[in-house]
Amino acid sequence: MKKLLATFLAVLFWIPFVHASPIDDASQYSVRIKSTVRYAFAGENAGTSDGAGFLIDRQRGWVLTNAHVSGYGTGDIEVSFKGHDYHDAKPIYVDSELDIAVVKVLAENIPDDAIEAKLDCGDRSLNGVAVAAFGHPHGLTYSASRGIISKVRYYHGIDWVQTDAAINPGNSGGPLIDIETGDVVGINAMALEDTEGLNFAVPATPVCKILELMIEGQNPSPPKLPISFAVNRDTEEYLIVGAGEGNKLPEGFVLGDRVIKVGEQSVSTPTALKTYLRGKTGKTVVVLKRGDKEVTASLSFSPQPKLLDRQYVLADGALITEDIYPERWGMEGFYQTQSVREGSYAARVGWVQYRLIMSIDGVRPTSLAHIKELLTGDENKVIIFRGWSAQDLLMHDYHEVDYWPYKVALKKAGE
Repeated sequence: MKKLLATFLAVLFWIPFVHASPIDDASQYSVRIKSTVRYAFAGENAGTSDGAGFLIDRQRGWVLTNAHVSGYGTGDIEVSFKGHDYHDAKPIYVDSELDIAVVKVLAENIPDDAIEAKLDCGDRSLNGVAVAAFGHPHGLTYSASRGIISKVRYYHGIDWVQTDAAINPGNSGGPLIDIETGDVVGINAMALEDTEGLNFAVPATPVCKILELMIEGQNPSPPKLPISFAVNRDTEEYLIVGAGEGNKLPEGFVLGDRVIKVGEQSVSTPTALKTYLRGKTGKTVVVLKRGDKEVTASLSFSPQPKLLDRQYVLADGALITEDIYPERWGMEGFYQTQSVREGSYAARVGWVQYRLIMSIDGVRPTSLAHIKELLTGDENKVIIFRGWSAQDLLMHDYHEVDYWPYKVALKKAGE
């Protein structure tokens, strides 16, 4: 009897100290996100979307999600914790290269029972780790799907965590959770269409570096490099020196060199190299493998401007930005119609998406402020546009639009 009573008391006093499962924890730090993008900016799509996110810094009100969930700063964002209403949120950092965003929620809109997610910021191998992809797939809120990580794979320009845990619409921006530790090892992002079990998340490691730099007040944007990289998937080499800026390689680099180290850090992918360089500027020494020899070279770089610092002109339904792909034209210093809202006045008079503005009333614009100035006034404007692709350039695909401006404004992303 005494033994039975002792067992009963042990169980009684043990129960309150049983830790919640990683899935229960995820329900307390995960959120639902609704965003409305009125004007497509920097390659995003206009419209509404529903996705997921998770709280990473309660004191600062930071919620982590995908850039394609939050939008790039020209729309509205609302965030809802489990069992609570939606409240407005504001993007404070958007990274289109990694497809991640940090949005800020006011402290009074964070529930008392909300907890912070813990990111796995280490560099351990994730191969074979059992995970759960958490989110709101197809509107089924606060749901989890289980699987394993195949590997961290370089694919379509960046590193991805490849998993067979199902990632469906509504999971984007949610946490990919190590079931054993409860740590977040990735941010759910996408699944390959017409496949089964091929799902991808943004690794937590480069995100940790971004958050660290944000806390320090530094620009965490990826660096702009004077070289590009080719890949050899058969040998899994992803840092083969390719074309240089303006088809000219910097001194010390030879076509086909393989970058193996930057500074004191060994690197194997462009994501790893750029993660090391985030928050830095100037020059760094890189070690190159050239045949059987190792050589060094100096690499100059600078951080890209923050996406949310970019300005644009909004003209009666047309959004005008600096040309974000000057390499497609082989020339810089032009401005383009990034998007034209369907049914808008600009669309009705002939504005077309992805066209360079060559002149306004015979004057070539030199800045976005200049464009606003040229489009301001109670008189008709004649705008000359030029085609978007290299083929259009060869065909001299110009078209002319008569435009009587009504509402023109110079704006900043994120405002």
